[in-house]
Amino acid sequence: MRRLLAVSLWLFATAGVTYVASAAVTLVDLQVFPQGERVEVLARPAPLPTTTILPTSTTSGGLTNQTTVPATTVEPSSVTTTVQPSPVTTIVEPTPTPTPTTTVEPTPTTTVVSATTTVPDAGGEAVPTTTRPPTTTTTRPVPPLAIDAADLTVATVGSVYDMELVATGGQIPHTWQVAAGALPPGLALSSDGRISGTPQASGQFSFSVRVADGSGRSATASFALTAARALRVLTATLPEVEAGSAYQATLQATGGTPPYQWMVVEGRLPDGLVLSVAGVVSGTPSGGSPTSVVATATDSMGRVAHSGELAVAFATDRRTVAARGGTVFVDVLGDSVSLFLASPADGFSAVIVESGGFRVEVQFIPLQGDATSWVVCEVATGVVCTHG
Repeated sequence: MRRLLAVSLWLFATAGVTYVASAAVTLVDLQVFPQGERVEVLARPAPLPTTTILPTSTTSGGLTNQTTVPATTVEPSSVTTTVQPSPVTTIVEPTPTPTPTTTVEPTPTTTVVSATTTVPDAGGEAVPTTTRPPTTTTTRPVPPLAIDAADLTVATVGSVYDMELVATGGQIPHTWQVAAGALPPGLALSSDGRISGTPQASGQFSFSVRVADGSGRSATASFALTAARALRVLTATLPEVEAGSAYQATLQATGGTPPYQWMVVEGRLPDGLVLSVAGVVSGTPSGGSPTSVVATATDSMGRVAHSGELAVAFATDRRTVAARGGTVFVDVLGDSVSLFLASPADGFSAVIVESGGFRVEVQFIPLQGDATSWVVCEVATGVVCTHG
């Protein structure tokens, strides 16, 4: 009975192991070989069980009977798994074209070295702490405070003036004040360094200023400021010019800063006359028509004033021309001539042919038996008069 039970158990165990192995191989075959390949499990036939006769003792009625009971030894089955290799397909991937690469220069970095210190905590365990070195601050030296001692522009009496003083270096803000001397009346220096106002008196004024910066340092400088009256040309008219005679007239100006320099900017002087840099009109005019000019005066500071329209008029040159039949009076004005009066003599009458402009002609006609006489004055390099 025991032998039959052992054989049944062995057969059941062998069948179970075979089933489980086959199921596992099937699962592997589905996962590993998706293209229909499989794993076959080959089971070797199990060897027959061997029987060992074990002696037993049976006691009956005080007698001991020895009985031999066969013992069954089951050898473990050997399972051989054979895996059929699946065909291998080799896929050659195309060699990728190398992508151009850009080399980026590394950005310089600043490494801060820190020290690590181990400090025990409340429980006695070591806790690392990091101690950074103290920050170092670099302080640049402040440039020294100084005042730009540039020349101040000339102020004009009665005109608004505004000029800014300049300081360099030091620390802002800068505060200004007059340290010595005085500004021209009507001008003042503000705390931000501006000289402004309307000067009321002319002259040269010397003074010094002080500027202080935010740290209490200060600097001083001296200045001279000139206040002058407005530049004006005083000459409004010129004396009359007489052709053929020497001429001289001086232009006048006031205000500004002398000396002045003169020049003609509009019109033209008669031939023979010139205007000098000093403002003198001179020369010997040869004649011509009346003209007008505009002149300018420039002072030593570069300010300019214009004259009005200056008329250049020729003085009247009255000439008397006598002939056999009478006398003619003509006025010569520059390059023009005009008849003033024709006076015939006894026994003649006067006939005016041309009365002026470029030519004057008068004929004297006798009342009886005498020849006609004449007087002619005409422009030709001046005015020339003849008679006959």
